[in-house]
Amino acid sequence: MTELAETQINQHWSDIAAKAQSGDAAAYRTLLSDLVPVIRRSVIKSLPNPQNADDVVQEVLISVHKALHTYDPKRPFMPWVQSIINFRKTDYLRQHYAQRENMKLSLDDPDTPDYLVISGHNGSTKDIEDAFDALPDQQKKVVELMKIKGYSAEEVSKKTGMSVSAVKVSAHRALQKIRDRL
Repeated sequence: MTELAETQINQHWSDIAAKAQSGDAAAYRTLLSDLVPVIRRSVIKSLPNPQNADDVVQEVLISVHKALHTYDPKRPFMPWVQSIINFRKTDYLRQHYAQRENMKLSLDDPDTPDYLVISGHNGSTKDIEDAFDALPDQQKKVVELMKIKGYSAEEVSKKTGMSVSAVKVSAHRALQKIRDRL
């Protein structure tokens, strides 16, 4: 997309949002209905279960509704919306993985896929778990918080007491160890 086209699109969205802010009900309906496919395209590709995209889209629309008064029409609209999309997507992913964390898979269960229990299968989940378990505790904690639970480096820094740069270095080194082991 050319810079001119992107500017025109942002201006279009900014105009509609400004009208919606001023109480124009038709502009408000247009804004929300036109945002649905944009939001859907943005979230569906990064969800582990694309069937849940509607839930995330709805959460984004609710957030846009609640925060519309904070939007500054002098600024581009799409980055503002994209930040809301990213926050809601992150919230969904955290909740999704927290639920998965509470469900433990038993290797003795007959429904457990073979690749999880056959020791000679390279690249299986079991191999990844073994590589993860071989990490030092601090690196394990950083990888779990950042890469599994989806926390930012800043959030991990606050949780662990490490500096942001130390968190990033620790995550990088841990992932390299995992790659080397696999």
